[in-house]
Amino acid sequence: MKIRARIFVCFALVILALSPAMNLAYGKLQGKGAAEWWNRSALYNLDFAMPYLARFFYPFGISLDPNQVVIGKNGWLYLGDMYEKEMTSTRHGASQDDMTVIPKIAHATEAWEHYLSLHGVSLFKLMLCPTKATIYPEFLPGWAQPTTESASDKLMAAVEKGLYFDTRPAVKAAKARFSEPLFYKTDTHWNNLAAWVAFHSFTKELERSQNDLRFLSERNVHISKVTDRVSGDLASFLRMTKNLHDNEVVLEIDGIPPIVTEQIDLESGQLIQSTGNPQISPPRRPVLIKSKNALNNKRVLWLRDSFGTAMAPYMAATFSEIVQLHYDAADPTEFARLVDTFKPDYVFVTVIERASRIDWFANPPPL
Repeated sequence: MKIRARIFVCFALVILALSPAMNLAYGKLQGKGAAEWWNRSALYNLDFAMPYLARFFYPFGISLDPNQVVIGKNGWLYLGDMYEKEMTSTRHGASQDDMTVIPKIAHATEAWEHYLSLHGVSLFKLMLCPTKATIYPEFLPGWAQPTTESASDKLMAAVEKGLYFDTRPAVKAAKARFSEPLFYKTDTHWNNLAAWVAFHSFTKELERSQNDLRFLSERNVHISKVTDRVSGDLASFLRMTKNLHDNEVVLEIDGIPPIVTEQIDLESGQLIQSTGNPQISPPRRPVLIKSKNALNNKRVLWLRDSFGTAMAPYMAATFSEIVQLHYDAADPTEFARLVDTFKPDYVFVTVIERASRIDWFANPPPL
């Protein structure tokens, strides 16, 4: 660690010494006058050097922006504290703020279940998705080892049993079953394989109460290949998108008629896209997904985040009509309005661990 620190300091001093000349030359080449560049903030601006600095320090495990990205072992990248204080939560567990909001979330979730049942919804479930640090703690830096009892454990212990479905155990168990990775090394998200494992475990839970439904089985979904893919969002934060690469685990659904979907803007009724069965980024406006040949003729209101993107094809194969919307874009009034207008059979909420304790989940339904 001392050697890394010395390398960092020495290299930083060299860059600082060279930065005025580099910035003046760059400013001249861009046609800017000396008066505009002759100030401290311009002279010592390191934007030109950041990609090179990132590449130099990456092998030493030094992140130029550890608040966004933490460099772990074997090239694995993890999210820092900029987003819901993920690294601090990983290391220390539930914060005082968490312990304050968790009882409110438990109360609000029960209130929503009661509200939705009164409005014709037969099943309400929240699906908790694991972070990369939960599934792959072994690649975290030595100083960032996770606590024994996580904030998510505290949440699961507080909420009413049956309302939340915790996908973490199924995804953890899948590490021993598959040689392929379950998360991208250079991205915050899980991949197609982990999304399938989580969704399959979720549907097995649904079978207990919804025995009239049909679900995809392990015979219907298989790994077809593993390919190279461009690096993900964490590599982008490091400005190393072109220098790092990742693996894509490609899955195929077979044994059922081909799924053909239409994406429709729910408010305007306008067709957005008519195609096969693609992944769908979390929409900020309600989008209706109509699935031809879905296993069940059921309507689902699905509030979700980006961890639902890789899960979207499995949802579309299972339910004929799904309204998707990022939960951030659905305050209690909008949530209730969608229930009243769309009249879903089921309401599902998919959330990543780090966001599961935000204030949105503590909002009760409208009076």
